[in-house]
Amino acid sequence: MAADGADRDLPFWRLAVYALPAVPMSFLFVPLTALLPAFYAQELGLSLSVVGGFLLVSRLFDMVVDPFLGRLSDGTRSRYGRRKPWIALGAPICMVGAVLVFMPPAQIGGWWLLMATAVIYFGASMLGLSHAAWGAEIVQSYHGRSKVAGFRESANVLGIVVASSVPAITALQGHGIDRYTMAVMGWTVVILTPLTAWAALRFVPERLAPPETPSPWLPALRSLLRNRPFCLLCAGYVVLNIGAGITNATLVFFISHYLKQPEVIGPTLLASFGAVLAGVPFWVAVSRRIGKHRAAGLSLLVAISLSGLLATQLRPGDGWLFVALMAVLGITSAAFLTLPLGIMGDVIDYDTLKTGESRGGLFFGFWAFFSQISPAIAVGAALPLLEAAGFHPRGPNAPEALQALRYVYCLAPIPFFLFGAWMFLTFPLDARRHGIVRRRLDRRAARPSPPAQTVSAPPLEAS
Repeated sequence: MAADGADRDLPFWRLAVYALPAVPMSFLFVPLTALLPAFYAQELGLSLSVVGGFLLVSRLFDMVVDPFLGRLSDGTRSRYGRRKPWIALGAPICMVGAVLVFMPPAQIGGWWLLMATAVIYFGASMLGLSHAAWGAEIVQSYHGRSKVAGFRESANVLGIVVASSVPAITALQGHGIDRYTMAVMGWTVVILTPLTAWAALRFVPERLAPPETPSPWLPALRSLLRNRPFCLLCAGYVVLNIGAGITNATLVFFISHYLKQPEVIGPTLLASFGAVLAGVPFWVAVSRRIGKHRAAGLSLLVAISLSGLLATQLRPGDGWLFVALMAVLGITSAAFLTLPLGIMGDVIDYDTLKTGESRGGLFFGFWAFFSQISPAIAVGAALPLLEAAGFHPRGPNAPEALQALRYVYCLAPIPFFLFGAWMFLTFPLDARRHGIVRRRLDRRAARPSPPAQTVSAPPLEAS
C-alpha cells in the first residue's frame, strides 16, 4: 500500500489501528471531566470553587501551548514524517500525568490539581493534536474523512466505555469515586497509552508532505481568522461543548445527591457511551445522505428534545430510568460527538487551496484548545454556581440546593446545544463545495508549479 494512496488504498484494519491511540486519550476528556470534580471535592476535600477554578486555569495554559505544538508539528521534517515524532514524545508525558492526576498523595491542595492536570493535558495535546492532524491527511475525500472520523471517534468512545466500566466494576467491590477507582483508571491509561501509540506508529504509514517554509506567525493567525468555515465550526463546537461540559461536570452530583442512587454512576456512563459507539455507524450512513454538518445538527436537536422532555421529569429513586434515558441519548449524540473531526479535514483543504500551505497541525492546535477550553469554562462556571446555590458535594443539602442542582444539570445546557445545532445546520462547506475544493487541489498538485501559490476558493454562502 502506498503511503500517499487514495481512500480505497487504506484498508479498514489500518484505519482501526490508526484510531487506537484515541482509546487512552478518551480517559482525559469526558470521564475525567465527569469524575475528577467529584473525586477531588468529595474524596480529597477541595471546594467546588477551587476545583473549578484550577481546572479552568490549567486549560488556559493550552491557549498558548496547543497552537504552538501544532505549528511545530507542521514544520517537523523527519524520516518518520511530521506527526509521528510528536505522538512518540507525547505518550510518556501522558503516562506521567496519569499518575499525578489519578493517584495523588494523601494531602494535596489546589496547586497539585493545577500541576497534575497541566502535565497530563500537555502530553495529551502533544499526542492528540498530532494524531488528529495525521488522520485528516491519510485520506482526502469528503466521505472518506467521515469514515476516518468514524473509526477515530469509535475508538474514542470505546475508550470512554472502558473508562466508564471502571467505576461500574469497582462499585461491585464496594467502591465509589474513591482512590481505588481512580488508581485503576490511572493504571489503565499508563498501560494502554504506549501499546496503542506503538501499534499506530508501527503499522500505519504517514503521507509525506513536501518540504515547505511556513508563513510567519502573525500572517498565519490572520489568515486563520479569515477562514470563515473554521471560525463557524469552532464557534459552534465551543458553545456545544460548554453545554456538554455542564452536563458532564454535574452528572455524578445529580445521580448521587438528587436521584440518591450513586450505585448507578458506572452503569450510566457505560450505557451512555456504549450507546454512542452503537450509534456511530448509523450517523455516518446518515451523513453520506445529508452531509456531516446536517447530521451533527440533527442529532443535537433530537438529543435536546429528549433531554428537555424527559430528564426534567425524573425524581429521586428513578436512577435506572435515568440509565435507560442516557442510553437513548447516547445513540442520538453519536453524530455531534464524532463527525466534527471529519469536517475539520475539509476545512483544512479549503485553507490549503487559499494559502498554498498544508497547516493541519496549526488548525488542530487551535481545535484542540477550543475542544478543551470549553469544558473547562463549563466546569469553572457550573461548580461555583452550585456552591453559591448552597450545594455541598459531601452533603447534607437543603431541598433548594438540590433543585438548583437539578436545574443546572437538566436545563442549563439546552441554550448552548440549540446554538450549536444552528451553527452546524447552517455550516457552508458541504460535500458539493468540498468536491470543488478537492478537484482544484488535485489539479494544482498535477501541475509543475510552486506549492505555495494562492488559488481562489469557491464561494461559501450558507447552505
